[in-house]
Amino acid sequence: MRAARTTVPEELTMTDGPRPLNLREVAEGLRSPRPPATPAGAASALRAPSRLRELATWLAGTRDADVAGPLERVRLVVLAGDHGVAARGVSVLPADATADAVRALVDGTHPAAVLAAADGVELAVHAVGVAAGGPGAQPLPPAVSARAVRAGSGDAAVTDAMTAEETEAAVRAGAAIADEAADEGVDLLLLGDVGTGATTVAATLVAASLRKGAVDVVGRGSGIGDDAWMRKTAAVRDAVRRARPVATRPAVLLQTVGSPDTAAAVGLLLRAAARRTPVLLDGVVGAAAALVASRAVPGAEKWWAVGARTAEPAQHLALERLKLTPVLDLGAGRGAGTGALAALGVLRAAQVLAAADAALTPEPEPEPEPESGATSGVEPGPLPGPLPEAGPLPEAGPLPEAGPLPEAGPLPEAGEPAGAGGDASRPGSPDTAR
Repeated sequence: MRAARTTVPEELTMTDGPRPLNLREVAEGLRSPRPPATPAGAASALRAPSRLRELATWLAGTRDADVAGPLERVRLVVLAGDHGVAARGVSVLPADATADAVRALVDGTHPAAVLAAADGVELAVHAVGVAAGGPGAQPLPPAVSARAVRAGSGDAAVTDAMTAEETEAAVRAGAAIADEAADEGVDLLLLGDVGTGATTVAATLVAASLRKGAVDVVGRGSGIGDDAWMRKTAAVRDAVRRARPVATRPAVLLQTVGSPDTAAAVGLLLRAAARRTPVLLDGVVGAAAALVASRAVPGAEKWWAVGARTAEPAQHLALERLKLTPVLDLGAGRGAGTGALAALGVLRAAQVLAAADAALTPEPEPEPEPESGATSGVEPGPLPGPLPEAGPLPEAGPLPEAGPLPEAGPLPEAGEPAGAGGDASRPGSPDTAR
C-alpha cells in the first residue's frame, strides 16, 4: 500500500539557493497576552462593560499585569515608500510627494509631527523604499534612509514589487526597528505610513488575502475623482490576478504585490508581538500589513489595536477578519499615524481610569438584616431602676369549721312525680287541680 503523499509548502522546501524567508521565525517566542484578573470595583467608572474597559484590559494584558502602568514612553514609527503603481494615475499626489513628506516629518512641520510633539510622543521616520525625488532634490538624512531597501517598488500590476532578497531585507528591517524600541523600553508603538500609491498596494494585499474583487476594496485614497478611481480599480484588478497563485504564501505575496514599506510593517508587527510590545495601528496600510502578518503567524493580532476607522473599504474588510475594533471613527484618514495619535488620548484615559479603580478603598459590607419577629432594629435598653423587693406573704388563718349537713328527706315512692313533696295542700299539686 502506497503511503499518502504529503504536500510541503514551497517556502519550506530545500533548494540550492538561499533558504526562503519564513515569517514564523520573525515572531519566534510569541506568547498571548495574559488576561488580567482584577475585577472593576463597585464605584469604578469601568464597572460596566465598555470600550474603555476593553482597552484597559487589553493594555494590562500586554503589560503582563492586572492593571497597566502609565504609558510613559510612546513612539510613532512612520514607514515611507514610493510605489510603481502610482505612475498609472491612481493618486492626486505628485511623484516627489513622499520625499517631501519625509522631510516635513523630520523637520517637525508635518501635521503628524506637530501632533506627536503635542502628545509627548517620540517620532522615528524610516524611508525604506523612497525615491530620492526630482532632479536637484536634496538627499534624505542618513539616519532616515539607513534601512532603505530600494528606491520605490515595481508596478505590481505588471511585475513583481521586489525580489525575494529585497523582501527579506525589508521584513528584517521592520523587525530590527521593533527590537530597537523594545530594547529601549518603549511602552507602546504607533505605526504610520506615507507614500504615493500606498492605499493601492494595501487594497491589493487585502483583496488577494481575502479573495475579494477590486471593486470591493478600492477607496478614494488621497481624494481621487471617478476617473482616477477607475484607473485605481483596474490596477488592483490586474495586480490581484497576478497575486492569486501565491495568495496563501504571505512572504511571496509581499514580494509579488507588496512594497518595501508594507513588508517592513509586517516585520515590525511580528517582532513587536514576540517582544511583548503592543502596537496601535493607523489606516488601511497598517491594516493590510496586519492581515498579512496574522495569516503568517495566527495569534499575533492579539498584540495590536486600531486607532481609527477610515473610509477605505479594504481597511474595514481586514479589520473584520482580524476581529479588531477601531478606537475612533474619523472617516477619511490623513495618514502618517494621525489616527493612532488621536486615539492615544483614549487609550491613556482607559489606563488612568483602570489605575484609579484599582486604588479605590473597598466599600463596607452592609449591616445584617434584623431577625424575624423583631419589632424594630433598635435593641432594648436597660430598665430604668431596680425592681422593688417583694414583702413577706400574710400568714394563713384557721379555716372556719363546717356546720352539720341537713338531713335528707325520704325518697319519693315509685309512681309519684319527681319533685312532689307528698303535701296535698301545696298549690299546683294534682289534688288541688281537680
